[in-house]
Amino acid sequence: MKKVFFSAAVFISSLLAYGEASFSGLDLNQKDSLLFTVHQKVPGASEYDSLFTVNLGEEKISGAPELLTCFPEKMELLNQNATLQLRNRYGTAWYSFADDSLSWKTESDRIPVEYTKIGAVSPSPDGKWLCYVNQTKNAQGQLVLVEIMSGKSHILVDENPFRYDSVNVKWAPDSKALLYEKNGAVYFITPSSAFKNVNLPEEYRKIGDGYISSVQWTGSSSLLYVSGDIIYSIRENELYTRGLYSSFVGNGTIAGRLPQAFNPASDEFFCDEDGRQLVVITGGNFVSYYSVGSAGYDYVTSRGIYPLTGIKGSPLGFKVLWTSERKPVLWIGMLSFSTGRRTAAFYSLYGKNGRMELLLDVPESTAPVISPDGKHVAFAGNDSAFVYDLTEWKLCGKISGEKILSILWLTNSTVVAGGVETVSLYTMDYKTLASSSQVLFLSSSGSPFWNGTEICSELSSKKTYSWNPEKKSWVQRSSPSGRALPSEKNSRYRVFLGSSQNRNFTNSIYVRSLAGKVITYPVFAQTEVPVKERKIKKVALVFDAMENGEGVARILSVLNEFSMKGTFFFDGEFIRRYPVETKQIVASGSECASIFYSSADLLSSNFIIDADFIKRGLARNEDEFFQVTGKELSLLWHAPYYSSSDLMKKAAAEAGYTYVEAYSGIRDSVSFEDAAADSKIKYMSSSQLIDAIAENLYDGMIISVSVGKSSGSRKDYLYENIDLLISAILDSGCQIVDVSELVK
Repeated sequence: MKKVFFSAAVFISSLLAYGEASFSGLDLNQKDSLLFTVHQKVPGASEYDSLFTVNLGEEKISGAPELLTCFPEKMELLNQNATLQLRNRYGTAWYSFADDSLSWKTESDRIPVEYTKIGAVSPSPDGKWLCYVNQTKNAQGQLVLVEIMSGKSHILVDENPFRYDSVNVKWAPDSKALLYEKNGAVYFITPSSAFKNVNLPEEYRKIGDGYISSVQWTGSSSLLYVSGDIIYSIRENELYTRGLYSSFVGNGTIAGRLPQAFNPASDEFFCDEDGRQLVVITGGNFVSYYSVGSAGYDYVTSRGIYPLTGIKGSPLGFKVLWTSERKPVLWIGMLSFSTGRRTAAFYSLYGKNGRMELLLDVPESTAPVISPDGKHVAFAGNDSAFVYDLTEWKLCGKISGEKILSILWLTNSTVVAGGVETVSLYTMDYKTLASSSQVLFLSSSGSPFWNGTEICSELSSKKTYSWNPEKKSWVQRSSPSGRALPSEKNSRYRVFLGSSQNRNFTNSIYVRSLAGKVITYPVFAQTEVPVKERKIKKVALVFDAMENGEGVARILSVLNEFSMKGTFFFDGEFIRRYPVETKQIVASGSECASIFYSSADLLSSNFIIDADFIKRGLARNEDEFFQVTGKELSLLWHAPYYSSSDLMKKAAAEAGYTYVEAYSGIRDSVSFEDAAADSKIKYMSSSQLIDAIAENLYDGMIISVSVGKSSGSRKDYLYENIDLLISAILDSGCQIVDVSELVK
């Protein structure tokens, strides 16, 4: 990667698993300029075609190939909405709205065949600063604050959890302060002071104990901090005073009390602009809507408590949107019970008779984004994007024609939509309910061709766009008459596709000179560099469904993202407790295997085990699974907690079962209590578990992951970071296969 002023390479987490790249769409014009397309399909990342052009020379290409498309894997608005930042596997680009031009800030000088999954960043509302986690371990990294224009950086936390989908910080609405968590406490920092080295020591910038879920900014740049059942209010201009004198004045002004203690590890809350209304999500299962009174010592007033028992899927995420009348609309992202795929729904929490009323179902929904004035909400789903009036909940605009991946509000009536073919600007007319659009540039290649010396591409909409080489952007034009067929030959050169010496490419582009000295050379030298063949370790993931089902939706969602199927082992207790989740797993197409009809440790002194007991226990588990799902379990099994004997394995084998033994050195079922009771047992966080797994991978390894919380207490579980575990395995050069393949 080329180095530039603020090293945008930090935004990409590069993994060492490889995906195949292939070339197609060769078109050579009379000026010796070649058009071609590069297609890449990598597990867990977006799949798209990128368009390049390159000038040919007699013995090698003349200059580096130029990338003409920019896929919006991630988008952010910077510099007070003057700049649109786009990040993908090829680098980081900035689009300037002022002069309608695109420029690459970092750009790969080769085809990036390494598996890349784009990490999250959190820009400030004014776009002058941003935070990201510089990944140093598989599930951990440095929390870094960046001043965008200067490129200066400041490390806030040395060891911070790494996530692909979020950064655990919260910006003040005016961008003057930032909240972050460290070692079980929440701190603040003012970005302007961070780079002047005039900040108070961190101990004087502490808000209080808890996680980032313990705090929330209001619209007036004050914040609410929840500790136990107490709600504190702190104004932004009081932060330094509170930090210096917290031992005397406490954590802030008491605003109210919750009816039960808030658990920052599993709960989250949202507040309105004044901080006088709260929506609390408890354990992902209950939604509580409260009003905060004027007397700080009073309990909050309940305006509705809604158990999430009637929704159509398992929750994956929540967001609360406040209407102009300060009424809450709840968005729930979930995994559908019926299809096993992502879906979402909007609910009003102020419906008649105190009910949570369904407003809209949106299959394949992106998270909603609110217009700057708070009056409209935009989201994408089901191959379209929508804009709704938030108060009256009526459709104000629809964007269709291509699948939209992400949406950003540029103004109160203008959105930037990143789609699979284009990144476009849509302006809404709320009076006529019409919209106008402008393509900023192409996301993927479409159907490219030369129109003389002009580069054109026809999209699925049948609209044709031409390349502006000065501004590095695309403009719509009338379709050229008599479009010529692609040419692979002119008077000086012939181009063709041939086999590649590099196993990371399915083919290679070659150039053969037709005049003078006959020479054949590849467009990309890297396709001719052999990659040493080596035995690839094969490992498998198994998901044990026993005591709890909280992680089912998260696991299935990530497996779908990576286009993988898992193998789930069920015991009878899980099937009886979680029949809906059991059906959900079956609907995902995952392989289903058996544990036993009970979750008891069969080697404990409480049981006398014989062969008949094992056979009957497995048969009963088969029956209960079939009664719930109408499907059969496969003939793979393992004993509860992998606690088995030769007698048990032999008896099951006589019934046709094959025993599966997972790696015993690393399990996420070890609790704090287990480690305290036995000095030989070591407790490991999910981050430590992932690092240990990556360091101990061997061919044929089977890795066990619990699908929910087990007995005892833990800070976190592997299922919460299953995407990081899969990435760590790929990063180690291993191939993830089905359990059946390893057992064979």
